[in-house]
Amino acid sequence: MLKNFLALVLLVSFAQTSFAHSHKFQETDRSIYLSIKLDNYTKGMKKLQSLDLDVTGIDKRNSIADVFVTTEQFKVLQEMDFNIILNKSNKAMKAVDEEYKSPSEIESILKEWERSHSDIAKVFVIGQSSEGRNIYALKISDNVSTRETSESAVLFNSMHHAREVMSPEVGLDIIETLITKYESDLKIKSYVDSNEIWIVPMLNVDGNAKVWSGSSMWRKNTNYGHGVDINRNYPHLWGTCNGSSGWTWSSTYRGPSAGSEPEAQALMNLVKDIRPVFNISYHAYSEIIIYPMGCNGSRTQTKEVVERIGKEIGKSIDYEAGTAWELLYSVDGSDIDWMYNAYQVIPYVIEVNSRSEGFQPSYSKWRDKTVERNKAAWMTLLDKMTATGVKGRLDETYPNPANYQIEVKDSNGKIFQSYKVNPDGSYHIVLNEGKYTFTLLKGRNSISTKSMELGSARLPLTF
Repeated sequence: MLKNFLALVLLVSFAQTSFAHSHKFQETDRSIYLSIKLDNYTKGMKKLQSLDLDVTGIDKRNSIADVFVTTEQFKVLQEMDFNIILNKSNKAMKAVDEEYKSPSEIESILKEWERSHSDIAKVFVIGQSSEGRNIYALKISDNVSTRETSESAVLFNSMHHAREVMSPEVGLDIIETLITKYESDLKIKSYVDSNEIWIVPMLNVDGNAKVWSGSSMWRKNTNYGHGVDINRNYPHLWGTCNGSSGWTWSSTYRGPSAGSEPEAQALMNLVKDIRPVFNISYHAYSEIIIYPMGCNGSRTQTKEVVERIGKEIGKSIDYEAGTAWELLYSVDGSDIDWMYNAYQVIPYVIEVNSRSEGFQPSYSKWRDKTVERNKAAWMTLLDKMTATGVKGRLDETYPNPANYQIEVKDSNGKIFQSYKVNPDGSYHIVLNEGKYTFTLLKGRNSISTKSMELGSARLPLTF
């Protein structure tokens, strides 16, 4: 007990010294890749997080966590008697397979899809990184140059973290599948004709460029020299539950202020503009599905819907589903927590690949296997766009639609959700089967009430 306490004091002292003298500890000082067998998975993960280590991935079923550490951190873990079952230097790690994509290659691929299929594919620049690189999105829809208020949006984004080079491949596969099978596959055609589908294949363009320059384990963006973990930078509960770090050298450094990073701002502005019903954020690795909320013990108001769909997606690809605090540790400032709370998006993280594959597996061996396995997940989500729920739009008799809410009560009279009508008057509420009462409110004033029984298909709701 005393030895563990002294080891913890040693690490805290080391962290404080590193923060005060940041030139002594940079991201590149991490050089040892460890696998740790945890006697108690939940307690062990909390302890690793409290040490502010770079936890790269997990195998929850076998209670194993991978970490990327400095020599000093390695010594502390040894002093604390962690069961280290694998220890290798980053010098033994292979270089990133050159078939994975760089920022310029992503740009070229998206522009080529737009050129060859301009009737259903359109490229957008949604922001710029701190180094001035464009951040691209591709919209796929039947009337792609028009904002159709009758069609709901869905969003797929990849690469918040620079070293997770497989994640853009899933986004690119979504694009390729939707475009190349549009004319021949009735289901794919229905996806494209009925929805506005947005794909952001690479959010962290600067960080990925740094990976290609030789820092293969770089995670953050490159802002301020030390970088920020973009997926701890979103405003909702930013820095509130020990789910991120205030140390600049940390792999989960949350940034100087909430929403400070241009990459986070780019995605936030896109979400604000398109108001997607669903989102999947692709990461690597661990073969898990994460749904909000990220802080220990918290869940979404609509957890019966959010978690059911998350588990269904997980079952479709044999990934375990849960909150971050159930599967990993507490997380604050994440994109999915922000999306749900700011714009009532139903969002998920999918961590592709297992520990055996890691961040950067052989492209020829694992790329096609990974994207094929993950097809079932994103197609399940697109199927949900027409599944149980209601959809409609307020007409011109309701000025300033954003001032209205739809209160949803279940068969027991309990408020299930207070849904904010979108600025264009549209609403798309995903629910479970059952009887519901929908009340259109303006402030505290009840305007109209409708009762409906929902089955497996989405129904129109008008007021």
